[in-house]
Amino acid sequence: MKRIYFYTKNTGKKQAIEKLCNEQKIELCSLSGGDVNRTVSDICGMPLKTAAKHKQVPMLYGLPELMFFYGIEDEALERFLDAYNEAGIEKIRLKAVVTPTNLNWTLYELAEELDKESALI
Repeated sequence: MKRIYFYTKNTGKKQAIEKLCNEQKIELCSLSGGDVNRTVSDICGMPLKTAAKHKQVPMLYGLPELMFFYGIEDEALERFLDAYNEAGIEKIRLKAVVTPTNLNWTLYELAEELDKESALI
C-alpha cells in the first residue's frame, strides 16, 4: 500500500497534496501534533516490540511541517515529486522515506533528524 504521511497547517497546500495523491492513487494520511511521541512504525500500522529509549519532546514543542513516504517504490516516488513540483505546490522542507533505521523513531525524533540533515545541505 502506497502512503504519504504529512503534517501542515496550510489548508491550501493540504488540498493540493490531497488532489495530487488522488490522481496518483496514493493514500494520504494526515498527522497531528499529538503524534509526536508515536513511532513511525506505529503510525504506519506496524508496531515494533522494542524497548528503545526515545528522546523526550520539549515542552511547547511545535511539530514542523513534514512529509514521509511509506511503501512507495522509487519510480512512483519520482513521479509524485515531479508532479508535486509541476503543480507549483509550496515545498515541504522535511521529507523522508520510511527505512529500517527510522521505523523505531518517534515522529519527534524523525523531525529532529530531518531538520539536522536539511541544515547540512
